[in-house]
Amino acid sequence: MLQEWKLKQTLEIHAGDVTGCDFFEDNLATCSNDKTVRLWHNDARSRFAEAEFSPLLGHKYGVNAVRFSPLGNVLVSCSIDGTAILWNTQRGEQVAQLQHPSAAALRVCCFSLSGALLATGGDDELVVLWNLSTRSIIRSLEGHEAMVAACCFSPDSAFLVSGGTGGDLKLWDARYGHGKCLFTRAEAHDLGVMGCDFSPQYEASSAQGTLHSTYILASCGNDDLVKVWKVQVGTHCVITHCLSLEGHSGNVMCCRFSPDGTTIASSAGDHRLIIWDAITGQLLHQLERHTRYVPCCAFSSDGNTLATGSNDRTVLIWCLGEPGTSDDDCSTAEGSRPSSGSKREVPITQRLAAVGKWSVGDVCDWLDKVGLSQYKQAFQEQCIDGQELLHLTHDSLNNALKIEALGQRNRLLREIHSLKNPLWQHYSLPDDDGTLPEEFYCPITQELMKDPVVAADGYTYERTAIMQWLESGNDTSPMTNEALEHTVIIPNKTLHLLIRKYLT
Repeated sequence: MLQEWKLKQTLEIHAGDVTGCDFFEDNLATCSNDKTVRLWHNDARSRFAEAEFSPLLGHKYGVNAVRFSPLGNVLVSCSIDGTAILWNTQRGEQVAQLQHPSAAALRVCCFSLSGALLATGGDDELVVLWNLSTRSIIRSLEGHEAMVAACCFSPDSAFLVSGGTGGDLKLWDARYGHGKCLFTRAEAHDLGVMGCDFSPQYEASSAQGTLHSTYILASCGNDDLVKVWKVQVGTHCVITHCLSLEGHSGNVMCCRFSPDGTTIASSAGDHRLIIWDAITGQLLHQLERHTRYVPCCAFSSDGNTLATGSNDRTVLIWCLGEPGTSDDDCSTAEGSRPSSGSKREVPITQRLAAVGKWSVGDVCDWLDKVGLSQYKQAFQEQCIDGQELLHLTHDSLNNALKIEALGQRNRLLREIHSLKNPLWQHYSLPDDDGTLPEEFYCPITQELMKDPVVAADGYTYERTAIMQWLESGNDTSPMTNEALEHTVIIPNKTLHLLIRKYLT
């Protein structure tokens, strides 16, 4: 028997339409047209109470979206005023303000699950990728012909999908920063895309030196539909339609996967939240308590709580309970909707959060487990806890921790990558992954290039890889799938010299 969603709490403090919401563990963030961002903590009674330092003030106009970073220590909000503000979630202080070069209104923002990247989109028809370490622009992604209303990173942080009010979905490579679109699904929603979200579950395999990944994407739009897509990336990139979920009678404004990827929640202009089976597309629940549009929804980290925000200026907190459970009891109901699949992996966000809370002693225990106990003293001396561990680089391993052997640094970084996502341990990573600039790696083989050449699409490849591609009868770009104007390849002497210089 399906468990039921019960209304647990109503938050009525915003003075304008509630436009965005997001969870991190026991914390909830909301934003509104009233120019504020508010932070809430789940108290001992399992009720949400506003943080002492809330609201967070800094935006000059309405706030459109809010998202927690994977570790929960940073919150990003974006606004019609053209700024994306990074906030410290422990004190409510501003960390940084970011802005598109055009200063256009921003509609959407999201973090990569690696925690290294931020994407913002807005009225200038651009998606901008930001380096969070330097808080600088990596690349402005051009191609949409209307406002960018949706964006999300793949669960391995390798790719980004964006959606525009023109109706298209675009797939971008978030690793190499070339700024070219890998695939466009035109008229994904013919009246405009309003939201998109990747399932946390995906598949990755390596064949003939090429990594092939398959992701599941949900999107929603002004055609009153939620759609499910298969996103395949490898030698060719494609976004294939799988399901259309019909049930809303108004513009669908937001869609979010549950942390285990089994269900999708969608909220719409018909005042409703609908929960769907992500595999079959079956409508499981309809929640109707709002009196106006519902622009946003979000699952908690354990999947047992939902938040919805509405133009009626309220945020509703829903929780999962057994049939017949009273509203007051639902917060203590255990378990989740039964599913017939095999045991699910711990969602990446929860995994990162768990590692991020490790003490120095926990990190040393992990070093023992992975056979690198010889570095425990160095890690203890430098006070490397879980958060520091997740952000280690070749430079910090070499300079701060004095690990001079390249092979050992590579091994440590591979183990850290496996902590972030166990799927990464099932295929070979380039030996120097994480230390050399991404431009040094061939986008086909993902290996360090020895003889880089430029093809007609403007991308640089390893000579043998692109030659094999062309000799196999392909006349399209391996990266964009667009036709190549010619098959001439030109040595990239500058990059060749840079790689040699870096390695010597």
